[in-house]
Amino acid sequence: MPTVTPDVKYEKGLVAAGSEICSEIGRDMLKRKGSAVDAAIAALLCVSVVNPHSMGIGGGVVFTIYNASTGRVETIDARETAPMSASNNMIENESKPGLLIAVPGELRGYELAHKRHGRLKWKELFEPSIKLAFDGFKIDSALAKAIQKNKNTILGKKSLCDVFCHPNNTTLRENDTIRFPKLAATYCRIAEEGANIFYSGSLTQTIVDDIKAEGGNITHQDLKDYEPALNESALNFTVGKYMYFVPGAPFGGPLLALMLKILNGYGMSSSNMSTDGNKILTYHRIIETFRFASQVEGELIEQHPDHVNAFVQNMISDDYAAAFIRNPMKDDTNKQLSNKEEHILCKDAGTSHLSVIADDGSAVAVTSSINRHFGSKVISQSTGIIFNDQLCDFRYAHLIKPGRKPPSSMSPTIILDKGKPKNEQVKMVVGASGGRIITSATVQVILNYLFFGYNLQKAIKEPRVHSQLNPDKTFVEDHFEEDIKKHLKKYYNIVDVDSTGNPNVNERPPVFLGKVQAVVRQGEKICAESDPRKGGHIPLDTDDYCRDCSE
Repeated sequence: MPTVTPDVKYEKGLVAAGSEICSEIGRDMLKRKGSAVDAAIAALLCVSVVNPHSMGIGGGVVFTIYNASTGRVETIDARETAPMSASNNMIENESKPGLLIAVPGELRGYELAHKRHGRLKWKELFEPSIKLAFDGFKIDSALAKAIQKNKNTILGKKSLCDVFCHPNNTTLRENDTIRFPKLAATYCRIAEEGANIFYSGSLTQTIVDDIKAEGGNITHQDLKDYEPALNESALNFTVGKYMYFVPGAPFGGPLLALMLKILNGYGMSSSNMSTDGNKILTYHRIIETFRFASQVEGELIEQHPDHVNAFVQNMISDDYAAAFIRNPMKDDTNKQLSNKEEHILCKDAGTSHLSVIADDGSAVAVTSSINRHFGSKVISQSTGIIFNDQLCDFRYAHLIKPGRKPPSSMSPTIILDKGKPKNEQVKMVVGASGGRIITSATVQVILNYLFFGYNLQKAIKEPRVHSQLNPDKTFVEDHFEEDIKKHLKKYYNIVDVDSTGNPNVNERPPVFLGKVQAVVRQGEKICAESDPRKGGHIPLDTDDYCRDCSE
């Protein structure tokens, strides 16, 4: 296993996938002269095997892709869509989990990304994950925790227990070996025949039947009609000396842009973290930004599709951030904000993000989801596919319409230094998993690395905060500085999250405040970090190398 040292240029690129084995599989594709997209797809397929509770081909995906040969950034939106039979009361019947399943877009997203940017054969991208699923692997901490958290559901559903239980009907634990032979066989067929086998081929009727058996109503036509959306000019904005590229609505890119625009007006720099007083003021401003952004998010979700683009362009403008957000914010109090009451249908947790910078300077930020852990809890006994429950992501029931995509916080972000040559323009590739916490987690890592001058490892490990209006609470991770937290309690309803992800008070906060995967370019060096909150770390001997990558 090669060692990367700070004084040499690493020429094979790096992948941060939240799983050591998947980061290595993606990196191996780069070593085979594959593209950044090849590495991303191979790593995604691996994650769908290693962490099947988070993502898979029964879900949806969004890519942000930088092509170093053209200098252009595009997005591919393969988010799930509501089936043509969707109605605003269909998700109220908990006895029919199949009704929560939206039309999966994952494979169509892979297919389009590969057609546009792939170098290796489609089949080659599947081979490592097929072997992994057939041969088996030891369960990591992330999957083990998900199994334990959903233990009762798994034990009560034979199709799940057949996969995630021992023969004596006890659930698998960390370091137990698990295999997915049915999923491996399905991957073999997709590798040979392409994505059409899922949407209009020999697997289609099986998928329809599996979903129908669980009360769902996705049809053969729903699958056949599914198309990903290509945007050859990704939503972009400038903050400081860098240009940011993100997916637009219905994803979290516009919200991330608004947050950064607001905070940039305060002149964020390393001095913000230089004294306790500066830190207190900075975190107060960060929390207020998150709360104001939460209010705007509610307005964004309500926009009619015909008006959403105009709304987004206004909300990410410098004038909007200054006049409508930053000016009303006060440094010595928190502003009372109105917010429409929401009916949160289910807490989302089943998401994965990975980041790639390739040797030619191209990059991919990609986030994939099946929504909650193990999605709808519907697993196909014939194909091994776990299906999403993305219809839960519609915040308000009246927004559920046939063919519509639910809102999402997913924010795969590519940050460019446009003053550099095209093959050196990528400064940072970053994104997160964690439901509604994705945008706030990603913003804080960007601030930590690009503005506060932390090295990448510290930027990701640093304790985070998250605040929103519904519920109107501010969550604070374990090891957050007590003096700062004590001051913040004067203004905010603080909920502590300890190091195991359990509440210290009688609340139910998220397990962690997002899990971030990032790759950065620092001069001639490339560094990658996977969030330890998800048990992730990068293979190779890169710890010292990444610690050296600071502004």
